[in-house]
Amino acid sequence: MDADANLYSIVFGESIFNDAIGIVMYETVKDLTKNIGEKDTFGKHLGTALGKFLASFFGSLAIGASSALVVSLILKRKK
Repeated sequence: MDADANLYSIVFGESIFNDAIGIVMYETVKDLTKNIGEKDTFGKHLGTALGKFLASFFGSLAIGASSALVVSLILKRKK
């Protein structure tokens, strides 16, 4: 298809972002349901799951932002 390059980039980036969030959410809920039979309260399991989700989210955000910065600096120096 002859789509605009910017439009393609936006749609592609959005779909990658949604896929990544879906994977992290699935793993978080899977870990949450795996530990339900233990003696700890549901709130503690929920807090642990939320902590893992936020760590994955912000860790991935930091990795993505830093790698984008490095690539942009490399490409800027080549010009």
